[in-house]
This record gives sequence, C-alpha cells and structure tokens, in this order.
Amino acid sequence: MGGKVLIPIEENIRHLNAARLAADVCGVPTIIVARTDAESARLLTNDIDERDHPFIDREAGRTPEGFYRLKDSTALESCVARAKAYAPYSDLIWMETSHPSLSDAKEFSEGVRRDFPDQMFAYNCSPSFNWQKHLRPSDMEQFQKELGKMGFKYQFITLAGFHANNYSIFDLAKNYRERGMAAYSDWNW
Repeated sequence: MGGKVLIPIEENIRHLNAARLAADVCGVPTIIVARTDAESARLLTNDIDERDHPFIDREAGRTPEGFYRLKDSTALESCVARAKAYAPYSDLIWMETSHPSLSDAKEFSEGVRRDFPDQMFAYNCSPSFNWQKHLRPSDMEQFQKELGKMGFKYQFITLAGFHANNYSIFDLAKNYRERGMAAYSDWNW
C-alpha cells in the first residue's frame, strides 16, 4: 500500500463527535485531540467529502486498492484545511510532521488561527526526527519556546519515558556489574 492513508474530513469529524459524546455520557473530563497526518499522507480512502477534492491528484489515478492519490504540493494546505474543519469539535489540533520545522508550524498555526484565533495545538517532538540534520543546537534549545508562542501548548516526546527507563536500567546494570549491591543500594533511594 505504500504510505499513510487519510480518511475523509467528515468521517474524522464523526469520530471526534463520538469521542466527545462518550466522554459526556460517562461524565469524564476529556481533552479531545484532533490529529492530521496530511503533511506526509499520500492517499485518501475515498472522495465523498468535497473539502478533500482540492488535494486529490486526479491525473495520477487511483491505487490498485482503490485509494485516491494526493498532491504532494498541497500537503501543508491540506493540514490547515483539515485543522479548520476539526477545530469546532476538538480542544487541541495535532499536525503530525515528518521533520521539525518552525516555518511549517508557523504556517499551520497562522492558517488555522485566521479563522480560529484561540485554537491550541499539539506538537510531537518526535525521537524519530533527525534533529541535528534540520536544526542547529541553538535552534533546538529555542524550538519549543518558539512553538509555544505559536499556540502549541501541548508538546510531547512519544518515547521519552521509554528512553529514560532504558538509560536508567543501563546505568544501574553497568554500576551493578562494577559495584554489586552497593550500586543498587545507592540507586534505590
């Protein structure tokens, strides 16, 4: 199949509404996060929603599975369009990205906030990004502060806990090999 496949905007809105209804019925305080993968997705399940039409590459034809191909050149524009459609139904909007980019984040934020000035966003500071390829060390230090100024209020690292656990266990094992129970005793505070 080769790549991420988007569902139509209307279908995702139904999912957001279902999540809100379930939270409300259960009386559970919930933050609804609407995610779009349109920045890197190249396929769409169907063309039922007219809001998706400007991003479909009709000349490229459909895949053997029947998916519609999306235009590469409109990926960020598609993210903004989807975010605007999801804004009334969500608390945060997350644009999944393939690399760290303040300019893309700014274009996305400004595009959405033209119509939804108080919209808040989420940003995955992904450990799979090659941060050093895209940013200088000084830019990395300021990256999250700059995102915050653009409305990215929930910034996260999906594997941070896993990496911290692995490092901690590695450190303990190394010291345990060298110092025995004394290392564990020092570590087990």
